[in-house]
Formats: sequence, structure tokens, C-alpha cells
Amino acid sequence: MGLPELWEATHARLGLYHQIATGQAKTSFRNAQIATVAGFLLLILFACIALWASTTAVAIVAGGLGAVSAALAGYVAKTFIRSQEAAATHLRSYFDQPLELSRYLAAERLVADGDLTQEQRGEILSALVQAMVAGPQPPAPPQSVVVASVPGQQGA
Repeated sequence: MGLPELWEATHARLGLYHQIATGQAKTSFRNAQIATVAGFLLLILFACIALWASTTAVAIVAGGLGAVSAALAGYVAKTFIRSQEAAATHLRSYFDQPLELSRYLAAERLVADGDLTQEQRGEILSALVQAMVAGPQPPAPPQSVVVASVPGQQGA
């Protein structure tokens, strides 16, 4: 395959990837909203049944069912929200790809335009290829701030 065909195939795959990721995010978010609303409605329904119950036993059962249904709906909604967050992470990586490619292209241009020996160029290109194969590294976790104590002073 020539470069134009590879370019088209790559963009077609990226378009399909974007479509799948956005579809998954929309579906998960919609399902989370439905689960949340259903749980709230069930909670209200069972609370009303408990309020207007003719016996204490019916009120206790209705209240218990309301609490259980609300907890279950919350769990289901949380699951869908996590799925939506995963899809959003995939979308972020989709939109990070052009930035990553531009960095590689800039590095290639700097190597091509630099006054380097063949050995230097080979080393740099080798490191560049290794970085491309390794892929983007996840961001480092935030460092906690350590406050040094001054000798002779006590903390507050």
C-alpha cells in the first residue's frame, strides 16, 4: 500500500474508533440517568406507600423496599457512570493522537534540518522510534508536598 492509501485507511479507522467511543459514552450516560431517575421514582413511590399504609408492617416493608431499590439504582447508575468515564478517557486519547504525531513530526524535522553526523542522526532516530513504539506515557501522579520542620520548633 502506498502512503495515500495508508493515510485513508488510518483515518477511516480513527473515524470508526471515534464513533464507537462517543456512542458508548452517550449510551452509558443515558443509562446512568435512567437508572438514577428510576431509583428516585421508586424511592418516592415506596415512601408514599409507607406513609399511607394501613398497618405498621406494610409501612416497614414499603420503606425497606424503597431503600433497597434506591441503593440498587444508585449502584447501577454508578456502574454506567464509570463506563462513561472510561469512554471519555478513550476519547481523550483519540484527541491526543494528533498532538503526539505533531511532536514526532517536529522531532523528525529538527533531525533532518540539523547539522548532524550520520551516527548522531542514527542515535536520535533510534530513540525517536523507541519512543513511538512505547507510546505515550501516562502523566505522573501529583507529588505530595512535604513541609520540612525547623529544628527547635514544634508543629501547630
